[in-house]
Amino acid sequence: MTIDYNMTAFIDSIFISHGAPTYAMDPGLPGKALEQVGQKLVVQGTSALIVLSPHWRSAKLAVTSHSAPVVVHDFHGFPKALYELKPEIAGAPLLAGNLVEALGGQGMSVELRPQQGFDHGAWVPYLHLFPNGGPPMLQLSMPVEWTSQTAMKVGELLGEFARKHKAVVVGSGSLTHNFEDMDLRGALQGQSTPPEYLTEFTEWVKARLSTGDRQAIAQAEHKAPHFARAHPDDDHYLPLPFALGAAGEGAMVEALPEEVRYKALSMQSFIFTRGFKPQ
Repeated sequence: MTIDYNMTAFIDSIFISHGAPTYAMDPGLPGKALEQVGQKLVVQGTSALIVLSPHWRSAKLAVTSHSAPVVVHDFHGFPKALYELKPEIAGAPLLAGNLVEALGGQGMSVELRPQQGFDHGAWVPYLHLFPNGGPPMLQLSMPVEWTSQTAMKVGELLGEFARKHKAVVVGSGSLTHNFEDMDLRGALQGQSTPPEYLTEFTEWVKARLSTGDRQAIAQAEHKAPHFARAHPDDDHYLPLPFALGAAGEGAMVEALPEEVRYKALSMQSFIFTRGFKPQ
């Protein structure tokens, strides 16, 4: 599969649905699409990824700062082969220091975490973006008090910083994320049909993104149909307004191939681009 890109377009940010940990070994159409996106990131000279994942919660905003963070297998009960995956992903301690300084200048309190590794919300998407290795990566924590509006505002600050450093912002979450509605047995037997709420919610999100309705995305908890069902906890949704904020006003959106896994996990991802390369 090949994604047709406007070669003058510049990818500012990406929202990636990282699904279940088994996504690492079962890329399917979503993973193949990410590989195409990764190739474009290399072509545009991406210096680093700055990734937000819901699997690192914290009291205050923090950023990884080791030159070679460990890969964390933060899950249990999966096949042995999954735990044997240990991609080598470089960190970017100098960029981390610059980021802390830049956000501090905006009045934000941010701390460096040299011992923090990359959780599966960060390293699994990276594995599909760059199967043969790629640029270094920083990971941000997700403070427990964040709302969708907070995530978008911080994303806006991160987007400005990233463009100055030729980095790309990634929000890694899941467009829908309801464990109680997951159907592993039915999915394995090919008998699982996504519930109606999932379709209505994802279509609402895509429609709002296509019209550039940033405020609706930032207020989806109150405006989107079935938000509480699609996200009993909003932590996997917050990376979407974060990535949208990083793209800035006027960004174009492209939906990558959609797939629903285990009945209730939407693998829908989006790239946000501009029609020019920033100076």
